[in-house]
Amino acid sequence: MFIYGVPTTNPFGREKEIGVLSNFLKSGQPVGLMGVRRVGKTSLLLASLHRVSLPYIYVSAEEFTSGKSFDFYSFVSSYAVSVTSVLYSFAGYKVLIEKGKSVVKQLRDLIGAVKVTFNIPEVSATLDVTLDKVERKKRLEDEFPKIVDLPQIMAEKFGIPKVVVAIDEFQYLTLAKQSMPNIFHVLRSKWQFHTRVSYVISGSLIGMMDELLNSKDQPFYQFFYLMKVEPLSSKASKEFLKRGFEYYGVRINDEEIDEIINYVDGLPAWLNLVGLKIVNERKSVGDVLNSLVEDVNVVNAVEGDLKKLSPKAKSVVKKLAILGGEGRPKDLGDDRWGVIRALQQLIRYGIVEKKDRGIYKIIDPLLVHYLKGD
Repeated sequence: MFIYGVPTTNPFGREKEIGVLSNFLKSGQPVGLMGVRRVGKTSLLLASLHRVSLPYIYVSAEEFTSGKSFDFYSFVSSYAVSVTSVLYSFAGYKVLIEKGKSVVKQLRDLIGAVKVTFNIPEVSATLDVTLDKVERKKRLEDEFPKIVDLPQIMAEKFGIPKVVVAIDEFQYLTLAKQSMPNIFHVLRSKWQFHTRVSYVISGSLIGMMDELLNSKDQPFYQFFYLMKVEPLSSKASKEFLKRGFEYYGVRINDEEIDEIINYVDGLPAWLNLVGLKIVNERKSVGDVLNSLVEDVNVVNAVEGDLKKLSPKAKSVVKKLAILGGEGRPKDLGDDRWGVIRALQQLIRYGIVEKKDRGIYKIIDPLLVHYLKGD
C-alpha cells in the first residue's frame, strides 16, 4: 500500500541494504547512512533496528533544532532518558515514562524509578547531577562525557552483549557546538571504546555529512562505514507502483507508470504521494502530475527545504531549475563568487550535486518542476 509522510519498518526494495546494515549492527561496526531527503533513510534504519532484535535507542537530532539554534539541554536529557529506560526495561526492571511530560520531568521521574529498582551508583549520580544542571541551565562539560558512557556502562552492568544507538539527522549536532564546542571530539573519544554498543548515524544534508565524516581535520574521519542510500531503481520503482495500484484495485498501464517515474524519479516519498493521490482522487496520472506542484504536501515539504537557504542560494537554485535542473556557474549569474558560495550551500544542504565538467544538478526532479511551476 501507499503511505506518505511517516517512516515504515517494511520499506520496499531495500532488502539488500537492510541485510547489510543489520549485520553491521550485530558486529559492532559503526555505520553512517547518507542520502537525500525523502529517499527513505529513516525507514531503512528502523527496519534494520527491528531486524537485529537488539535493544536500541533511537534519537532524531532534528527534533531539538529551531532555525539555527539547538536545545542541547533537552537533547542530553532525552538521550539519558531513552538510554536508561530502554536498558532497564530490557534487563527486566519496570521503568515507566509518561510521554506527555516534559523531558526534564521524565528525567526526574526516571531517577526515582532507577533508585528503587536496580540502583547503579555511577548511573544515578550522573543522572542526578545532569538533572540539577539542566534545571539551572548550567554548562554540561563534565556531565556530557558521562552521559555518553551510559549505554556501555549499563550494558556491562546488565550483561547485555550488544546495544544499538541510532542518531538520525546527525548533522544537526553541529548546531550543538553553541553549547558544547567539542561535542564531536567527546563522542568520538568515547564511542571508539564502547565494545558493547553499535553506533549508526544518518543524515540528509549530504554536504554537511560529507564534511563531518570525510574531512581529515574532523573527529569522525574514517570512523564510520559509509552507506549511501540511493533512490529506488527504475525497475524497483515500477514494481513498487504496480503492487501498490494492484493492492487498491486501480488499473494503471506501463506507460503511465513510466510517466510517474520520469516525473519524480525513484524517491519513495514522492512515489507514495503520487500513488495516494491517484487512488484517492480518482484522477488520471496526467492530471495528478500536472497539479502535483500545487499539492499542499509538496508545497510544505519543498518550502521547508527552501526556507533554510540564503536569498542568493534560493536565486541560484531557481535559475538552475529554469535551465532544466542543471547548469554551470557562468549560467547562474554575473557574481561568480556569490554563485559559487550559493552552490556550496546548496551542496551542503543536499539540494544540488556537482557532476563532471563543472556541471551542477538539482537532485530532486520534483523541486525542478516546483521552481519552474510546471
